[in-house]
Amino acid sequence: MELAAAARDEAAFAMRVLRQLACGGGGGGGGNASGSNIAVSPLSIHAALTLLGAGAKGATLDQIVAFLGPAGGAAHAALASHVALRVLSDSAGGDGGGPKVRFANGVWVDAAMRLKPGYAAVVSEHYRAQAHPASFKHAPEEARAQINRWFESATAGRIKDLLPKHSVSTATLAVLGNALYFKGAWCSKFDPALTLYDTFHLPAGGHVRAPFMSSGKQQHIVCRSGYKVLRLPYARGHQDQRAFSMYIYLPDERHGLQSLLRKLGSSSDTKLEGSISLMSKVPVGAFKVPRFTVSCSTDATGLLQALGLRLPFHPHADFSDMLDSPAPLVVSAVFHQSFVEVNEEGTEAAAATAVGVAFGCAAVSAPVQVVDFVADHPFMFLIKEDRTGVVVFAGQVVNPLLS
Repeated sequence: MELAAAARDEAAFAMRVLRQLACGGGGGGGGNASGSNIAVSPLSIHAALTLLGAGAKGATLDQIVAFLGPAGGAAHAALASHVALRVLSDSAGGDGGGPKVRFANGVWVDAAMRLKPGYAAVVSEHYRAQAHPASFKHAPEEARAQINRWFESATAGRIKDLLPKHSVSTATLAVLGNALYFKGAWCSKFDPALTLYDTFHLPAGGHVRAPFMSSGKQQHIVCRSGYKVLRLPYARGHQDQRAFSMYIYLPDERHGLQSLLRKLGSSSDTKLEGSISLMSKVPVGAFKVPRFTVSCSTDATGLLQALGLRLPFHPHADFSDMLDSPAPLVVSAVFHQSFVEVNEEGTEAAAATAVGVAFGCAAVSAPVQVVDFVADHPFMFLIKEDRTGVVVFAGQVVNPLLS
C-alpha cells in the first residue's frame, strides 16, 4: 500500500513539474515555456531528493518529505529503494527483447570530508549509491569533469556536461546524483513505409510539415472530457516482470495543451491513466503520431523552489546526518537534463539529476466504436512503469521538428 501511495505522489509531482516548466517557471537557465518542447524525468529528481533526504534532519527533512507528497517519508524511501533495486535495476535487454535499462545513484565527497557511516550505509544498501572521492577543494574543474564523465557513461552518452562550468567550486563539499537510461522497442512497431509528412499545427499559429507514423491496427485509446489518451506499450522480455508504456495525452482543441496541463497538474489527487484503464484496444480511423526528439536542460534550483522546496537551500538547513562537517551544509544548486527520442522502432530516453552540497553560506468513458487519434497539434507524453505506476519521463511536444 505504501509503495502505491508513494507512486501516486510521484505521478502528481511529475505533473506539477511539467506544468511549472511549461509555464516558463524553470527557475532560470532552461528557457522553457509553452512554446518549447520539454522533457523531464520526475523519477530521477525523486531519486536525488531521496538521497538528499536521507542526510537531512528536523524541519529540513520534514519539508523534503512534505514536498514529495502525503504518503510520507518512509513510503517515499521505500519507493526509491524499490525503484533502485527492482523496478529500474540494470538490464541489458537481452532476455528476449525487453527494454535496456540502466539506473545509478552516486555520491561524490571531497577528499577532506567523510560521509557519516549511517548515511553511507543507507544510501549504499537501500539506493545502490556508490561513493566516490573528488578533489573539490584543490581541483574543482577536474572533479566536475570526473562527475560529468560518470553521468555520460551511465546514460550511454546521451547526457553530456550536466554540471556546467563553475557549478563546482572549492566550496563544494559533495554532489549527489542520479542517472537513468531507457531504450525500448514498441510491442507493435510502426511500419516506416507508412510514415508520411503532414501538417503539425503550432501553438502560436502557423504550422510545419512533420513526419507522422501511422498504423491501421487497433490501439489502446481512451476518450476523456476534452482529451484522448493513447497507450503505446513497449515489448517485454520473457523473464522481465516490468512493464513500460508511453502515454500520449492529446487535447481535443489545437490550443488545449496548457489547459490540459493545468487540469492534470492542479491537484495531488489527479489520477493519470494507467494500463488497466487502457487495457483493451479499439478500432481506429485516422491515426497519426509524429516522430520527435526532445532534449532539455535546466537549472532545477529555481524550479524546486518555485514548487515549494526552499529550506534545503537556506542557511538554516540541517543536513547533519550526511557529512562530518564543522559547519552547516546547504544545497547550492540542482541541475537536470533529459533526452527522449521516439521513432518507428520505439524509444530511447535518458536523464540525470545532480545536487550540489556546500557550506551553508548562501470519469468513466463512453463506449467507442471507431476512434480517430491524430496528434497534429501540441500534446503531452509520459513514459510509465505500469506495475508501479511511477512516471519515468514526462514532457510536451509543441513542434516535432525541434529537438
